[in-house]
Amino acid sequence: MSVDRTGKGSNPFHNSFVTKFLLYPFGLLFRLWTFSIRFEYKSQNGKTELENHPNPIILFLWHNRLFLAGEWHSRFRKNKTCFGLISASRDGAWLETFYGWAGIKAIRGSQNRRGAQAVRELIKVIKSGNDVGVTPDGSRGPRYKAKQGAVALARIAKQPLLLLSFQYSHCIKLKSWDEFVIPYPFSKVIVRTRLLYPGELFDRDDECKAVEYAQKALMEMTFDQ
Repeated sequence: MSVDRTGKGSNPFHNSFVTKFLLYPFGLLFRLWTFSIRFEYKSQNGKTELENHPNPIILFLWHNRLFLAGEWHSRFRKNKTCFGLISASRDGAWLETFYGWAGIKAIRGSQNRRGAQAVRELIKVIKSGNDVGVTPDGSRGPRYKAKQGAVALARIAKQPLLLLSFQYSHCIKLKSWDEFVIPYPFSKVIVRTRLLYPGELFDRDDECKAVEYAQKALMEMTFDQ
């Protein structure tokens, strides 16, 4: 879900109403599954910092931690709507359906389709007072390698990145490029958050160093089983 400035194409792929209807039972199961999770902040400092920040944020989390992103947002950012950047491809149409189950609204765009328009929509969302979520290593990796898009968006929008990471007590790891993580129902998940304000993030010589700084900070919060 990296942000790019190209604007090829204008019509993202979407799943049909029939497809969404057939997938509805899986969506209900997903909602019950995530609702059963017990979130616990490892450090109250991160939670307090977030509660004291009523303005929009740009969620910055690894692609393999997406499963709980919507549920976390609904519990800890109740007064905000979250929008996620998703590829305009056919694969993105499935992720859009998944996002819908999680309560996240989709903005469709990628390097090869609707890129420039998607960036404008993301900035509009932030200026309207809502949050945006991006996965700096998505949608095809490599895993834990941040691209420039999310950091560029923070610079343009002049809003902080919220580094977000989950650590699982019991989970399943899929054999995907990112080793996508799914926690067991009713399990405990430790949450870590940290705000990176523009003044700290862009106190670098160039944007590449800002990306490296954000990547390193998020990796320090990332714990794999």
